[in-house]
This record gives sequence, structure tokens and C-alpha cells, in this order.
Amino acid sequence: MNFRAALLVSAVSLFGVQAAFAAPLVKVPFKDGSGNEAVIEPPIAHPNEAPCVVPLYHNAQFGASNVNFLYKPPANCPGPYATIVLSVDVSLDAGIQYDRTGTIWIGGVPLWFGTTAEPNPQLGPSWHFERDVTDYTSLLGGTNPGFVLIANYTNAQDTSIITSSAKLLFYPVPQGGTAPAVPDVIIPLAANGGGTVGLNTGTDTVAIDQMLPTNIASANLDVFLQGQSNDEFWYTCVPNSLTGELESCGGGAFREGEITVDGAPAGVAPVYPWIFTGGIDPYLWAPIPGVQTLNFKPFRVPLTPFAGVLSNGAIAHQIALSVYGANGYFSVAGALMLYLDHGGSQVTGSITQNTLAASPSPTVTNNIVTNNGVTSGTLDTTSQRNFTITGSLVTSTGSQTYTVNQVSNFVNDQKFKISDTVYDQIIKQATNTTVQTSLVQSGGTVNTAITLSYPLTVDYLETVQKNGNIAAHAIIGQDFQKDVVFESGNTEYTTTLDDGIDTTDTLVFNSSGNFIGHHGQASTATYATTSSTAPCFTRTLTAANNVLTSAKTGCKK
Repeated sequence: MNFRAALLVSAVSLFGVQAAFAAPLVKVPFKDGSGNEAVIEPPIAHPNEAPCVVPLYHNAQFGASNVNFLYKPPANCPGPYATIVLSVDVSLDAGIQYDRTGTIWIGGVPLWFGTTAEPNPQLGPSWHFERDVTDYTSLLGGTNPGFVLIANYTNAQDTSIITSSAKLLFYPVPQGGTAPAVPDVIIPLAANGGGTVGLNTGTDTVAIDQMLPTNIASANLDVFLQGQSNDEFWYTCVPNSLTGELESCGGGAFREGEITVDGAPAGVAPVYPWIFTGGIDPYLWAPIPGVQTLNFKPFRVPLTPFAGVLSNGAIAHQIALSVYGANGYFSVAGALMLYLDHGGSQVTGSITQNTLAASPSPTVTNNIVTNNGVTSGTLDTTSQRNFTITGSLVTSTGSQTYTVNQVSNFVNDQKFKISDTVYDQIIKQATNTTVQTSLVQSGGTVNTAITLSYPLTVDYLETVQKNGNIAAHAIIGQDFQKDVVFESGNTEYTTTLDDGIDTTDTLVFNSSGNFIGHHGQASTATYATTSSTAPCFTRTLTAANNVLTSAKTGCKK
């Protein structure tokens, strides 16, 4: 029997059979004993001023098609804005339904990318999330078509309907205040008119290919890289030659976003191992979802070294994204953010150094052996990136040099034990990236260092019990860590973020592979931020048997 199959078991088959959770299911956030969705991430910090509110859609219900709307800027509220917040509410009817992917688009640009929680016959979960979209101020300054898609399919078994509402909150700059610097031009990296793009192989690309402004002073590319289908559990995969022996998905355990400018290597985006609410074992994520599961965070690729090249006005420039190792498939999207030189119409410059290789060279160490019907051993995958890209720029304020130094280290260590009665796979993965940028100009030097860490541990054990039942025990640890240090002259600030969850559960199947129950669910999630310029924040949530058991929030200075 292929015990590995239980890892990908349908959430519908589980929640369709399982009885109601043990405790009352009350739709009140952070109420002990509630099974409702418990989102640990705090809302965006809102300014004190009253916002101008623009509804995008209200109580929209979803099937296979887009829900369209026409976005118009807030009337009699022209800005400037201190902050713009996207505010979204989502709910599901009690019933049966898969986790679904959702996106919100304005002018072809993704404002939200994430997934949904799963209901059960006794509980329709609801939740709220926010995203700071101040960087999209220029996009939101004019009328644009928009749509939201949470692709949902119902039938006699999958009955739950998804409903959502969303609005934008525009907070004006207070009297005497200064508006934040925001990009002047936003260009979508997406399907025409908006929509994610599926990259099935490492050679598939999505690209911006057009004439660009001739006075680009700075550029960033935000990218979302979501594993789907065969790549949903990419971190569990093995080389194609071992898929049969190890009863696992192929393509290896390494994925990475590759960015090029006019065909030249221009940046690298690590892939976060998001786990959907139906992933591995749906009971792991009720009521506390995995890290960023409902609201993905993009990775920002600095492209300012290429600003002079992109500003030459001679040709249409291509900025392309691919996913190394994609194996059917990655759903991707993003946005190019351009800051213009307001004092001049032409920026010039060139790339003076680029040590980024066109593709990574991951190393796989195979110590898998089979003896006496037992397959066991380790399978380790590593990849290192260490590169420098420097560009010279001449703007209306003079000559500048912009340098990106990036170090990325990836490790995926897997340990297996497979027999007629046991399937054990232990994964310890670490994705560590540091991006340092330096702008040297006549007015001084500006340095920024961003360090990201994506720890992931998976301990998955299937065993055949004496009564013939199969127990599938999972222990998952998932984290997202981010540290930022900014220095400019005498100005320095730092921020830190640590968002993580540890969760466990055991599924039980009969000898025919039919789901018959689960036990031992427990999870603890922590979220902590510190900043040299703002109050700190901490929150800890715990759950057992799929209801919330405690919620503690603190650290207010």
C-alpha cells in the first residue's frame, strides 16, 4: 500500500465524515472554546485621522468566474494620503468545501493573493485581514477596472458558499505632516488585464515587455510565488529517479524565483513554503491557520541597479519571472514599482558589476538504501547564492551608485523509513536570505539590510496498527522571520518580525483507506514585532481539539 497517499488526502473526505468538534463553535474572535478562524496577525496600524472609504465589492459570492467592479478614487478626497489600507472580510457557509485560492485586482495589479479556510458541517468560518497598499497610491489615483476571484466550485458534496466584502481606506496626511514617498508608476506582472499565471516548468516565464519611462530613479519588483497541484508540497518532493522508491512527488525539493532584465540575471526570490488549510492534514490548521495562509506576503526584488538601462528609451524592455524547479505548477503574479526622477526627463547609467549566475546549482546528497524490505536513509538538498549587482546612475541630482548584495542559503534535509507497515518522512528545511542595498550619492550613503528566514519542519509518520487501521501522525513547525536595518546619515531604524506556528494531529484510516477519525490536535502560534520607531506587539494563540484555548496579546510600550 502507498501510505504516502494520506499526505494528500482530500480535506473534503475528512470534513465530510467527521462529526462536530467537541466544544461550542462561537463566531467571536479569540473566544476560548471557539472553533472560528483565529488569525494571529494584527490589523495594519491605522492613523488617527478619519479615512475616506471606497467600497470595492459587498457580499460577493463566488463560483468559477470573476466578480467584476469598477474602481473609482474617493470623491472629494484627493490626497495626499498617509496610509491606504485594503480591508477584507471572508466567510463560508457551514458545509463541505476545499481551501480555495483568492486574488483581488485593480488595473491588472494584484492587491491581494491568498487562500481560504475550510468549513465543516457544523461551522462556517469567518475572518478579517488587511494589507497596507500605500505603495499603490499612483494606481489608485485614477478609475480602473477591477475584479476579485475566489475560484469556488459547488456540487452535491462540496456545498459551502464563499462570501466576501472589501474596501479601501484612504487616510489623509495630517496637517503639518509629510506624505510617504511612493512609486510613481505601477506595472502588473500578470495575465493581460489581471490574473495569476501558471508556470508549469522551470523554463516557463511571465514577463513585462514594454517601453518604460526614461527617468526611472529606482525600481522594485514584488513577486508572489504560490505552489499548486504537484508543487503544492514541493518541499516534500524528491528527484524523479526516487519517486517510486520513496513514494513521493518528483522534481526535487528546491524551488526558486528567477528574475531577468532583457535576458540578463537580475534577481532571486526565495519561495515561502505556504501550507493551505487543507494541507497535509486539515485538522492541523483549525482554528489557527498556517503562516500567511490567508494573506500571502510578496518578496520584493530590488532592481534599481538597472534603472539607467531601463530608462534608455531605445527599446521595449523585458522583465521576466520564472521558477527554477517548477514541476506542475506555480501560480505567480507581481508588480513592478517605478520611482521617477521628478527633476529630469532622462536618467542614464549602466550595469558595472553583475555576478549573479543565470540559474542555481543545487546539490543533492542521496544516502537512501534498501535492506530486507526496508527503505531508509537521508536525502539532502542544498543551494547557495551569493551575488553582487551594481549599477551607475546619472539623475537630475547627480551621479549615483546603487549596489545589491544578496546571500541566499537553502537546505532541505529529509529522512525516510519505509516498510510494509511504516512510512516515516522527516523534513528539516531552512531558507535564509539577506538582501543588502547601498545607494552612494553626493548627499551621503543610504544602506538597508533585510534578513529573511523561512524555517520549516515536517514529521510525518504513518503506521499500520494491530487492528489494521492506519494512523497518520503529523507534527509541523512553520515560521517567518524578518529583520530590517536602515541607515542614512545619523538616521537609523530597525524592525523585527517573528510569525510562527507549531501544530500536531493524528488521522486514522481503516484498512481500506477510508477516513474514520482523528485525535490529538494541538497548536501554538506566536507573533511578535519590535521597532525602533513604533510600539512592540506580541500575541500567542493556543488550540486543542480544534477550538481555541487561549489568546494573549501584549508588549505595549
